[in-house]
Amino acid sequence: MRLLFTITALLAFPYLFQAREIKGKVLDETGSPVEFVNVVIMKDSTYVDGKTTDAAGMFIFENADSTADMARITMTGYDAITTDIPADGNLSTLTLSPSSVMLGEIVVKANRPLTRVKGNALVTNVENSVLATAGSADDVLKNIPMVTGSNGNFSVFGRGDAIIYINGRLVRSSDEVGQLSSGDIKEIRVINNPGAQYGANVNAVIRIVTKKPVGEGFSVSAYTDNIYNKWFTTTEQLNLKYRTGGLEIFGMGYFSHGKNYDDEYAVTTSYGKSLLEMISDQSVSTTQTNITGKIGFNYQFNENHSIGAYYQHDYNRGHHFGHYLNDITENSELSESSVSDLKGWFKALPCNSANIYYNGTVGKFTFDFNGDYMQTKDNDRSYQYEQNKFSDDRNVTTFNTTRNRLFAEKASVSYELPKGNILIGEEYTNSRSRNDFRNPENILNSELTDVRESNMGIFAEISRTFGKFSATAGVRYEHVKSDYYLNDKLVDGQSKTYNNLFPSANITYSPGDFKFSLSYSNRISRPTYNNLTGNYFYVNSMLYTRGNPYLKPAKRQDFTAQASWKYITLSAQYTYTKDVTTQIYEPYEGNEKINVFTVTNTPNQKLFSIYLNASPVFGIYHPSLSLGMQKQWFGINYRDQYLKLGSPIFTIQMQNTFTLPKDWFIEASFWWRSRGDWKNWSYTHTQSTVNLRVYKMFLDKSLSVYLGVNDIFNGMLYHADIYSGNVKMQSNVNNHGRNVELTIRYNFNTTKSRYKGTGAGLSEKNRF
Repeated sequence: MRLLFTITALLAFPYLFQAREIKGKVLDETGSPVEFVNVVIMKDSTYVDGKTTDAAGMFIFENADSTADMARITMTGYDAITTDIPADGNLSTLTLSPSSVMLGEIVVKANRPLTRVKGNALVTNVENSVLATAGSADDVLKNIPMVTGSNGNFSVFGRGDAIIYINGRLVRSSDEVGQLSSGDIKEIRVINNPGAQYGANVNAVIRIVTKKPVGEGFSVSAYTDNIYNKWFTTTEQLNLKYRTGGLEIFGMGYFSHGKNYDDEYAVTTSYGKSLLEMISDQSVSTTQTNITGKIGFNYQFNENHSIGAYYQHDYNRGHHFGHYLNDITENSELSESSVSDLKGWFKALPCNSANIYYNGTVGKFTFDFNGDYMQTKDNDRSYQYEQNKFSDDRNVTTFNTTRNRLFAEKASVSYELPKGNILIGEEYTNSRSRNDFRNPENILNSELTDVRESNMGIFAEISRTFGKFSATAGVRYEHVKSDYYLNDKLVDGQSKTYNNLFPSANITYSPGDFKFSLSYSNRISRPTYNNLTGNYFYVNSMLYTRGNPYLKPAKRQDFTAQASWKYITLSAQYTYTKDVTTQIYEPYEGNEKINVFTVTNTPNQKLFSIYLNASPVFGIYHPSLSLGMQKQWFGINYRDQYLKLGSPIFTIQMQNTFTLPKDWFIEASFWWRSRGDWKNWSYTHTQSTVNLRVYKMFLDKSLSVYLGVNDIFNGMLYHADIYSGNVKMQSNVNNHGRNVELTIRYNFNTTKSRYKGTGAGLSEKNRF
């Protein structure tokens, strides 16, 4: 902490001694700082001096010529700004507007590279690049360095699951990413070491910034996405928007229906009083329907003040059908054998969520407030019919109802300094997760668990620019009170109170094309509510699952170094995690023939990862090659010994895009992962996928048709072993990811939303 306060003091100290100067800050149409903008000061149109803006969009002429009376701000692709210089020399904030002169099919090549380091983020330019034609934000993110995933669920290499923002507004539904057209995106920022303004539970952040909206009246965007891999899955989306003056009213309708299936073959070996080998062969198909409706409004009083609200209603239902074969051998002799048929139904009764926000600027102050509400109820029931060879047949029935409720608010205020800014804020969440589990046959205990939690966070962050250097230091304090109830009785041993301080810092050096940054943060990963439940869930006669009410949060120290030069990007990270959450097997109430798959805390994990990306351009050919490696230092007790698991994992990703005449495009991508260890899992086979897609744009690019084949060689087969206690489990999973996909997108008079709500209670939403 002394180091943090020292850095903060050094950042703030120069403000005590400001000389007369000409200064200002340049933002783009989305309110984001713009780097490398040309700023010239003049006397009666005669050149006096010139500079470019830094990474924070700031420019400053120290001891400027007192006769300078005019400033001109220019950047390719934007209208020039010419303005008088006020008497005090403070030009305050200047906002660039995209040029209204369209250049047809000519692509304006900016001076900046495709991906670059900016503060603690890797920023990828999408506008005027081949990524602008990819289809949706989903398709763009698959091509971003360090990012992997699909369907709105993405992770950052070496960091894990990421949260996503669109223009500062938190994305709460994974489907929303696919709703955003790639042509509306300006840039994407990947933050793999988040600062104090983000919850301590956040691993990584992806921020999507869109281009400036144009036009008024009605706008429509729609798409249909259809996938075939033995069965059809269809997704339909319709967005309507009406804009007049400062008022915008919007609505969205979403429908999805489809079926998928997976197979798993597992061999579990238990070294106890006798040698037990449990073989499970299962196949499960799932049919699911999702319906979502959303309405809302924004009202922008002027360029400095706006308010808005939305309400969203989600409905989800489906069913499972499965078939299990289970055998147990004891000292190589068959002792138990069963065949099971599973029928299950799940239904998420209407999930209601709402947000209200205010965003405003008064002088050098910027205010932001968000209030959020979310309520869900999930009903699950399953019937499993077992036919046993060595014992009586039996039926296993389970009923599970989960209710979640969240209230949250977040408020912040920032103050613009001559060469930086100060941000302070607070965030409060109050949540409850209630789980009612019933098993009429009393094979498992019926329980009612209830977790009630409140979280109060206060954060502060200061940023400062020193010529080619910029630095940020922040701190976040969180007070968490969690009460655990079992059958409506408070359990003191499982109720917890936490008080934590989380410092963070970043320093960036930008001498030109080369950029380098160092970041540090102290973070925490609190258990999800599913991981905290004490209820047992029936999988088959040999396996149950449950959470762990005594699970402790995992505490992390993150160090990141990043560099970029022209089209090359490098990122290296080191993470030390204490009380890391680990999946294990343990016997059920002393019965070695039944294993429980659960979670526990292990002492620590050390992880080093390094990632290199190169994205050059060769005429119509746009390749992107990524190489990654991560190695852990981790061990676990296995068969009365300490087993070290430290084999590194290597990844290779190759994206190839060809831009052809008449708006034709071809994409071919390849991804490969080696064998290696992750926690107590050992990946015993490589994984790979090859995808091919062809698409064309029609009607002046308002209609796009995409046809693709995914996982052509069916290489996404999962083979892994897990070690814990006296148990080793070998798992082979086939999710049948090979498919053919046809997508059609249509856009009429589309503009991005003016909605500026950023959301509150993010960490709690993710834990639900």
